[in-house]
Amino acid sequence: MTEQSFGFEDLKRILVDRVGLPEDVVTDDPSATFEDMGLDSLALVEIQLAMEQEYGITVADEDAEKIMNVGDAISYVNSQLAAQA
Repeated sequence: MTEQSFGFEDLKRILVDRVGLPEDVVTDDPSATFEDMGLDSLALVEIQLAMEQEYGITVADEDAEKIMNVGDAISYVNSQLAAQA
């Protein structure tokens, strides 16, 4: 079984395709916050759902509240994928 990983390009695809964020707004800066990109709480829920559906993980609500930026999202998803392996 191949170990699955989640990187910037995966997050960017979710932000562009699922949330509708323009590609030029999405940055690979790990400290770039979703708020700085103009996303509201509804968009953050959509990101959470997309990560759950596409990667087979569960994002607890208390964990979702801590995912504030690009780096947080990538680290969280990868930690959940590693825990499943």
